[in-house]
Amino acid sequence: MRLFTSLVVALGVLGFCTSPALANHVDSASASVLCNGYSLSVSASQLFDTGATFSISYSITLTPTSGSPITITDSIPVTPDQNQMFSTTVTKPLGPFSSNFSLSGSASLLETDNTGMVTVDNTIDIGFSPSNSLTCESSPPPPPPCTETATNSSNFNGTSVPGGSYIWFNANFKANHVPSTGGTIDFTNGNISFTAGGTSYSLPVPNAKITFSPSASCTSTTFDSITNTWMTTVPLSGDDEIFLTGLAWPVPTGGLPGGANPVNFSGTYSAESSAPGLSIEMKWGAAAYSSFTTDYNSLQIKAGHQTACGPSNGDHAGTPEGVDNTNTPWKKHVVGGARGGGGSNFTGSWSGTLNISICP
Repeated sequence: MRLFTSLVVALGVLGFCTSPALANHVDSASASVLCNGYSLSVSASQLFDTGATFSISYSITLTPTSGSPITITDSIPVTPDQNQMFSTTVTKPLGPFSSNFSLSGSASLLETDNTGMVTVDNTIDIGFSPSNSLTCESSPPPPPPCTETATNSSNFNGTSVPGGSYIWFNANFKANHVPSTGGTIDFTNGNISFTAGGTSYSLPVPNAKITFSPSASCTSTTFDSITNTWMTTVPLSGDDEIFLTGLAWPVPTGGLPGGANPVNFSGTYSAESSAPGLSIEMKWGAAAYSSFTTDYNSLQIKAGHQTACGPSNGDHAGTPEGVDNTNTPWKKHVVGGARGGGGSNFTGSWSGTLNISICP
């Protein structure tokens, strides 16, 4: 009996010593959530090169004392270093909120093989600092120091768009005289108006908040469905095309005839802080898609022409770089119509460029 017990113990120790170490895993995730943004720090290790690509998918849920929870989801592309490790901190705008919340969340390491199959390697809880609660006082924001309202008018081409399709309206800009310390441009009261086939259309456009940040190394955008706002962060160096805002519009039954003229893209532009000489050069496009979505974050919109985080390609700002639920790129669904010709014209052809002086 004693011999048997010793043998079992020995085998147990041997098995323990020869068990493989956990490979490909996210090690830590911590977040600081404020009333108008959050920072998330993550690290991963043992990211062995198996021909797969890695990303960290995370969700943060804010549960108010009354009302429905708010969940933020996003992902971070992972590039391992020479030691098969990865760490980064992302900072993104949010809200602003005026309520009290409890916080919870998790982060997962995803592994995608060369067939497109995604495996969840592991999932951990996000730790919140300084605590897992958030208090946001309700107070009206101060009026912007300078504001300008503008309309950029263009037209649709002669190609009709069938009912059940979508038109992806998207706008971008180049900024001039951004303060060296950074700054934020807000776009509000957006509207697209036109008449086609005897019917007049007036389409509200989502708001936008574009932050030029000294700490940003690339341009990123997410959609805040709570405030109906595109939240974009840009390096101080800017870009020749910075995504402004986008609207996915389902074409009504009966379709949309081509040739609408004029098509007016209007809105209000403001600076959140003093920025003498701040101006932008704004243009917009519209492309037709046979299949699309109004779940804007799933579109994975390219936020900058040359400085976008993630995809490194020649696509214009405003291009949907994501995939649908069959893993088919949204770009495969582009067709002719609106201001696009199909093919690789994912944003539609640009309107004329409108110079807008936001701050004198």
